[in-house]
Amino acid sequence: MVICARTGSGKTLCYLIPVIEKLYRERWTSLDGLGALVLVPTRELAIQAFEVLRSFANYHEISAGLIIGGKDVEKEKEMIRSMNVLICTPGRLLQHMDETYLFDGDRLKILVMDEVDRLMDMGFKETVD
Repeated sequence: MVICARTGSGKTLCYLIPVIEKLYRERWTSLDGLGALVLVPTRELAIQAFEVLRSFANYHEISAGLIIGGKDVEKEKEMIRSMNVLICTPGRLLQHMDETYLFDGDRLKILVMDEVDRLMDMGFKETVD
């Protein structure tokens, strides 16, 4: 799906609500691991998306995490294994894929790439491919 709309129109909710709905319907728990990964180009956008997710996801038993540059990598490593939804930037995601022993995306159900055009413009085309 491709969505183009002005800022503040609710695009983030357009992908976060179905993410939570899918995992909720499948009775996903922290024991099931990572079910959804949201890849965004910048820390600012990641924080914004995470805040939107927190505004309604806490009504479900689905855990969510934010992994971005500038945060404590060791704390992120500890929490990753119990997260159902991760919102992350490409560089930090690659770092965890390489360095975090318990990072496991085998059961991933949903991959969201927000502002994919910016991801490509920022030099992540090869990584995304």
